[in-house]
Amino acid sequence: MRNYLLLAFVLLTSLCQAEHNVKIYYEQIENGYNIYADNDEYCPVSIKINFVVTNLNVDGGNNNVYVVKANNKKQLLTSLKAFKIGKAYKFSYNYLLNYGEHNNDMYDKDYIYDLPFNTSNTFKVTQGYNGTFSHQNENSLDFKMPTGTEIMAIREGVVIKVIAKNNISCEKKECSKYNNLILIYHPDGTFAEYGHIKLNGSKVKVGDKVSKGQLIGYSGNVGWSTKPHLHLVIFNQKIENRETLKTKFKTSDGSLTEYLVEETEYSRNY
Repeated sequence: MRNYLLLAFVLLTSLCQAEHNVKIYYEQIENGYNIYADNDEYCPVSIKINFVVTNLNVDGGNNNVYVVKANNKKQLLTSLKAFKIGKAYKFSYNYLLNYGEHNNDMYDKDYIYDLPFNTSNTFKVTQGYNGTFSHQNENSLDFKMPTGTEIMAIREGVVIKVIAKNNISCEKKECSKYNNLILIYHPDGTFAEYGHIKLNGSKVKVGDKVSKGQLIGYSGNVGWSTKPHLHLVIFNQKIENRETLKTKFKTSDGSLTEYLVEETEYSRNY
């Protein structure tokens, strides 16, 4: 006889709460269980499981992190097998999960990104890496730009999440829950989040493949925001936190590559 356990999971991000399209379930086998996962997301997800077992061994050990491939069905995570045959056995577990590959150390550290706005434009970085207002201990960038400015993809990838329903802003951290954003997964396992886009300001949807330089949306002034701007952060997603990354951008006519600096204007002429 086969028994199935199906669980839906919720992910708490730094900005909002969102359901994952991930299912974990088991099938009973002779003297134990196989543990599987379905991932209907357009990027890998990482799952850390702590098993509490009676008369069962966890194949590969306990408290492991399992990476489930994007758009993948019935991926075997592990097996639980009785070590005293004929004796009763059971299990329970708790878990953590998040987008991405938890131990993604092979990303392209030398990749050069495009600026996130259209050609023939110039905008100031008002907050840089480890900025003075809300970027402490975070490698993220704020570009001062009028509401409705075209936002261009800094790198090719696939759209993982879009929130564009909010139209509320304030200068308090509590307003983070009203942020709008576009989240894109890159080929090397990193992500880019474009934040504070305007109400209904996304030109893409989940699952869309985007090319570098493609129009993806319009900037706004929603969420935790003191004035219209684009918040941009490139990161590796860990199980419990983000590893935000310093990255170089092409500036001027594209012949310069540099780290962007707070209170400095940058032009895109390529």
